[in-house]
Amino acid sequence: MPHGIGPSARSRRQVDVTSNAMSPDMTVRDITFDDLDTVVDINQTALEGVGPLDREGLALLVKQADQALVVDDDGDIAGFVITLPPGATYESSRYEWFEKRLDDYVYLDRIVVADTHRRLGVASRLYDEIEGEKPVALEVYETNDASLAFHEQRGFEPVGELEHAGKTNIMFVREPDAA
Repeated sequence: MPHGIGPSARSRRQVDVTSNAMSPDMTVRDITFDDLDTVVDINQTALEGVGPLDREGLALLVKQADQALVVDDDGDIAGFVITLPPGATYESSRYEWFEKRLDDYVYLDRIVVADTHRRLGVASRLYDEIEGEKPVALEVYETNDASLAFHEQRGFEPVGELEHAGKTNIMFVREPDAA
């Protein structure tokens, strides 16, 4: 049985996503050491929306994460999400932007869905897992129209902008009671 490297052991839960393209026993669980290579590969397919990450960087990120989850589709990783708590030792101008402005929140560092599982509800399921009693903070490149629309539909509100690496990031926060 794989050992988790995230902040806590998580029981396997059924994912409430209806599609004939996905197996009925998809579960959300903590990222394990056995998942690292696959998670890195999935991350690298989405560099237009997230920063690059290698195995060592991912392992460090997961160790300090508030939540580090995957959707497991009968042994295949369908997607993943990593969030950080306030006060993490994470060198990111985007994370630091929120640190200066928010007290108690969850920072969504990255969420990526495998190409084979896009548009099947995997991202929505991961968001359902991380949205709780605290505001969720994240950024989206201003050129990523699909992500901007997705986040606005989920109740995220733009709260500012930040230039990073030659790109404009729209900074979003979703309050716990936003629908």
